[in-house]
Amino acid sequence: MLTLASPVLLARMLWALLLLDASFSAQKGSWDNPTCTQGVVSVPRGARAMMACNISNPFSNITICLSVAARTDCQYIFRNAPQGNTSQDGWHLRVQGGMAQLVIEDAWDNQSGQYKWRLQGGQINVGITTLNVSGPESPRPLHEVGSQSDMVFVIPVIVILFILVLGMWAWCRRRHSLKLSNIPQGFFEVNKISQAGPAPWRSGSVRALGFGDPEIRWFGSQAQTWQHS
Repeated sequence: MLTLASPVLLARMLWALLLLDASFSAQKGSWDNPTCTQGVVSVPRGARAMMACNISNPFSNITICLSVAARTDCQYIFRNAPQGNTSQDGWHLRVQGGMAQLVIEDAWDNQSGQYKWRLQGGQINVGITTLNVSGPESPRPLHEVGSQSDMVFVIPVIVILFILVLGMWAWCRRRHSLKLSNIPQGFFEVNKISQAGPAPWRSGSVRALGFGDPEIRWFGSQAQTWQHS
Protein backbone atom coordinates (compact mmCIF):
# COMPACT_ATOMS: atom_id res chain seq x y z
CA MET A 1 0.00 0.00 0.00
CA LEU A 2 2.90 2.29 0.79
CA THR A 3 4.43 1.30 -2.53
CA LEU A 4 1.30 2.42 -4.43
CA ALA A 5 1.06 5.75 -2.56
CA SER A 6 4.66 6.72 -3.13
CA PRO A 7 4.39 7.28 -6.92
CA VAL A 8 1.21 9.33 -6.46
CA LEU A 9 2.82 11.49 -3.79
CA LEU A 10 5.88 11.95 -5.94
CA ALA A 11 3.76 13.01 -8.90
CA ARG A 12 1.91 15.62 -6.82
CA MET A 13 5.16 17.03 -5.51
CA LEU A 14 6.56 17.21 -9.01
CA TRP A 15 3.42 19.00 -10.22
CA ALA A 16 3.67 21.51 -7.41
CA LEU A 17 7.28 22.24 -8.25
CA LEU A 18 6.37 22.80 -11.90
CA LEU A 19 3.62 25.25 -10.93
CA LEU A 20 5.97 27.10 -8.59
CA ASP A 21 8.61 27.36 -11.30
CA ALA A 22 6.06 28.66 -13.79
CA SER A 23 4.82 31.23 -11.28
CA PHE A 24 8.38 32.32 -10.53
CA SER A 25 9.14 32.67 -14.25
CA ALA A 26 6.00 34.74 -14.76
CA GLN A 27 6.82 37.09 -11.92
CA LYS A 28 10.48 37.42 -12.81
CA GLY A 29 9.70 39.71 -15.75
CA SER A 30 7.62 42.08 -13.53
CA TRP A 31 10.04 42.64 -10.65
CA ASP A 32 10.53 46.28 -9.85
CA ASN A 33 14.33 46.06 -9.85
CA PRO A 34 14.78 49.35 -7.89
CA THR A 35 17.88 51.49 -8.36
CA CYS A 36 18.60 54.63 -6.34
CA THR A 37 21.32 57.29 -6.32
CA GLN A 38 24.47 55.62 -5.02
CA GLY A 39 26.96 57.05 -2.56
CA VAL A 40 26.73 60.46 -0.89
CA VAL A 41 25.41 63.50 -2.74
CA SER A 42 27.51 66.49 -1.54
CA VAL A 43 26.57 70.09 -2.35
CA PRO A 44 27.55 73.52 -0.91
CA ARG A 45 25.03 75.51 1.07
CA GLY A 46 22.35 77.12 -1.09
CA ALA A 47 23.09 74.88 -4.09
CA ARG A 48 20.70 72.62 -5.96
CA ALA A 49 20.62 68.96 -4.91
CA MET A 50 18.92 66.03 -6.62
CA MET A 51 18.45 62.35 -5.71
CA ALA A 52 16.49 59.72 -7.60
CA CYS A 53 15.02 56.22 -7.42
CA ASN A 54 13.76 54.26 -10.41
CA ILE A 55 11.93 50.95 -10.85
CA SER A 56 10.89 48.86 -13.84
CA ASN A 57 7.16 49.24 -13.17
CA PRO A 58 5.11 52.41 -12.70
CA PHE A 59 4.99 53.75 -9.15
CA SER A 60 1.77 53.44 -7.20
CA ASN A 61 3.01 55.75 -4.46
CA ILE A 62 6.20 56.83 -2.70
CA THR A 63 6.96 57.61 0.93
CA ILE A 64 10.16 59.46 1.87
CA CYS A 65 11.49 60.28 5.33
CA LEU A 66 14.69 61.99 6.50
CA SER A 67 16.85 60.50 9.22
CA VAL A 68 19.43 62.77 10.87
CA ALA A 69 22.39 61.35 12.77
CA ALA A 70 21.46 63.18 15.96
CA ARG A 71 17.91 61.81 15.91
CA THR A 72 16.64 58.26 16.09
CA ASP A 73 13.28 58.87 14.41
CA CYS A 74 12.70 59.44 10.69
CA GLN A 75 10.98 62.70 9.79
CA TYR A 76 8.39 62.14 7.06
CA ILE A 77 8.62 64.49 4.09
CA PHE A 78 6.17 62.77 1.72
CA ARG A 79 3.59 60.10 2.56
CA ASN A 80 2.09 57.97 -0.21
CA ALA A 81 2.88 60.59 -2.87
CA PRO A 82 1.14 59.72 -6.18
CA GLN A 83 2.24 60.29 -9.77
CA GLY A 84 2.96 63.94 -10.59
CA ASN A 85 4.67 66.81 -8.76
CA THR A 86 4.48 67.32 -5.00
CA SER A 87 6.20 69.99 -2.88
CA GLN A 88 6.78 70.27 0.86
CA ASP A 89 8.92 72.82 2.75
CA GLY A 90 11.63 73.18 0.11
CA TRP A 91 11.53 69.56 -1.13
CA HIS A 92 10.11 68.85 -4.58
CA LEU A 93 9.17 65.29 -5.61
CA ARG A 94 8.60 64.45 -9.26
CA VAL A 95 7.09 61.05 -10.04
CA GLN A 96 6.57 59.97 -13.64
CA GLY A 97 6.01 56.33 -14.48
CA GLY A 98 8.80 54.37 -12.84
CA MET A 99 11.07 57.41 -12.34
CA ALA A 100 11.14 59.52 -9.17
CA GLN A 101 13.33 62.58 -8.45
CA LEU A 102 13.73 64.42 -5.17
CA VAL A 103 14.92 67.98 -5.87
CA ILE A 104 16.05 70.67 -3.40
CA GLU A 105 16.56 74.04 -5.06
CA ASP A 106 18.44 75.64 -2.12
CA ALA A 107 19.95 72.97 0.12
CA TRP A 108 20.75 73.82 3.75
CA ASP A 109 22.19 72.01 6.75
CA ASN A 110 18.81 70.92 8.12
CA GLN A 111 18.22 68.98 4.89
CA SER A 112 21.36 66.87 5.28
CA GLY A 113 21.01 63.24 6.29
CA GLN A 114 19.82 59.84 5.13
CA TYR A 115 16.71 59.70 2.97
CA LYS A 116 14.71 56.48 3.16
CA TRP A 117 12.43 55.72 0.22
CA ARG A 118 9.49 53.33 0.41
CA LEU A 119 8.81 52.49 -3.23
CA GLN A 120 5.43 50.97 -4.09
CA GLY A 121 5.31 49.49 -7.56
CA GLY A 122 4.76 45.83 -8.42
CA GLN A 123 6.27 45.13 -5.01
CA ILE A 124 7.28 47.18 -1.98
CA ASN A 125 10.94 48.16 -2.00
CA VAL A 126 13.13 50.28 0.24
CA GLY A 127 15.89 52.55 -1.07
CA ILE A 128 18.34 54.82 0.76
CA THR A 129 20.07 57.97 -0.49
CA THR A 130 22.34 60.32 1.48
CA LEU A 131 22.74 64.09 1.20
CA ASN A 132 25.59 66.12 2.70
CA VAL A 133 25.35 69.93 2.74
CA SER A 134 28.51 71.76 3.83
CA GLY A 135 31.10 74.34 2.88
CA PRO A 136 30.57 77.97 1.89
CA GLU A 137 27.35 79.22 0.41
CA SER A 138 26.97 78.60 -3.30
CA PRO A 139 27.32 81.71 -5.51
CA ARG A 140 23.96 83.22 -6.38
CA PRO A 141 22.73 83.28 -9.99
CA LEU A 142 23.77 86.31 -11.99
CA HIS A 143 20.21 87.62 -12.34
CA GLU A 144 19.80 87.66 -8.54
CA VAL A 145 23.15 89.39 -8.08
CA GLY A 146 22.18 91.97 -10.70
CA SER A 147 18.85 92.73 -9.04
CA GLN A 148 20.54 93.22 -5.65
CA SER A 149 23.17 95.49 -7.18
CA ASP A 150 20.43 97.56 -8.79
CA MET A 151 18.70 98.00 -5.44
CA VAL A 152 21.98 99.06 -3.79
CA PHE A 153 22.41 101.69 -6.53
CA VAL A 154 18.80 102.94 -6.70
CA ILE A 155 18.26 103.56 -2.97
CA PRO A 156 21.16 106.08 -2.56
CA VAL A 157 20.05 107.88 -5.75
CA ILE A 158 16.53 108.29 -4.35
CA VAL A 159 17.91 109.63 -1.06
CA ILE A 160 20.19 112.12 -2.86
CA LEU A 161 17.33 113.37 -5.05
CA PHE A 162 15.15 113.85 -2.00
CA ILE A 163 17.88 115.90 -0.27
CA LEU A 164 18.36 118.03 -3.40
CA VAL A 165 14.62 118.73 -3.72
CA LEU A 166 14.43 119.64 -0.03
CA GLY A 167 17.45 121.95 -0.36
CA MET A 168 15.96 123.70 -3.42
CA TRP A 169 12.70 124.24 -1.59
CA ALA A 170 14.48 125.76 1.42
CA TRP A 171 16.61 128.00 -0.85
CA CYS A 172 13.58 129.29 -2.77
CA ARG A 173 11.74 129.98 0.48
CA ARG A 174 14.69 131.94 1.89
CA ARG A 175 15.12 133.91 -1.32
CA HIS A 176 11.45 134.86 -1.30
CA SER A 177 11.74 136.05 2.30
CA LEU A 178 14.78 138.21 1.41
CA LYS A 179 12.87 139.83 -1.46
CA LEU A 180 10.01 140.73 0.84
CA SER A 181 12.39 142.25 3.36
CA ASN A 182 13.86 144.59 0.67
CA ILE A 183 10.49 146.16 -0.31
CA PRO A 184 10.37 149.96 0.64
CA GLN A 185 8.27 150.82 3.64
CA GLY A 186 6.07 153.10 1.51
CA PHE A 187 4.69 150.05 -0.33
CA PHE A 188 2.90 148.78 2.76
CA GLU A 189 -0.41 149.90 4.10
CA VAL A 190 -0.48 153.41 5.43
CA ASN A 191 -3.06 154.15 8.09
CA LYS A 192 -5.02 157.34 7.86
CA ILE A 193 -3.21 159.92 5.84
CA SER A 194 -4.50 163.31 6.85
CA GLN A 195 -3.23 166.67 5.63
CA ALA A 196 -4.64 170.19 5.50
CA GLY A 197 -6.02 171.51 2.27
CA PRO A 198 -8.35 170.04 -0.29
CA ALA A 199 -7.02 166.87 -1.78
CA PRO A 200 -8.69 163.67 -2.93
CA TRP A 201 -6.31 161.67 -0.78
CA ARG A 202 -6.48 163.61 2.47
CA SER A 203 -8.27 160.92 4.48
CA GLY A 204 -8.70 157.20 4.32
CA SER A 205 -6.23 154.36 3.93
CA VAL A 206 -3.92 153.64 1.05
CA ARG A 207 -2.51 150.16 0.25
CA ALA A 208 0.62 148.93 -1.50
CA LEU A 209 1.14 149.03 -5.24
CA GLY A 210 -0.09 146.28 -7.44
CA PHE A 211 -3.40 145.55 -5.67
CA GLY A 212 -5.74 147.93 -7.55
CA ASP A 213 -5.75 150.60 -4.83
CA PRO A 214 -4.63 154.24 -5.25
CA GLU A 215 -0.99 154.59 -6.14
CA ILE A 216 1.28 156.73 -4.02
CA ARG A 217 4.34 158.67 -5.13
CA TRP A 218 6.35 160.51 -2.53
CA PHE A 219 7.95 163.82 -3.36
CA GLY A 220 9.84 164.99 -0.30
CA SER A 221 7.21 165.67 2.37
CA GLN A 222 4.19 165.67 0.07
CA ALA A 223 2.38 162.75 -1.47
CA GLN A 224 0.44 162.65 -4.68
CA THR A 225 -2.13 159.97 -5.38
CA TRP A 226 -4.22 158.89 -8.31
CA GLN A 227 -6.36 155.90 -9.23
CA HIS A 228 -5.17 153.40 -11.82
CA SER A 229 -7.16 153.64 -14.98
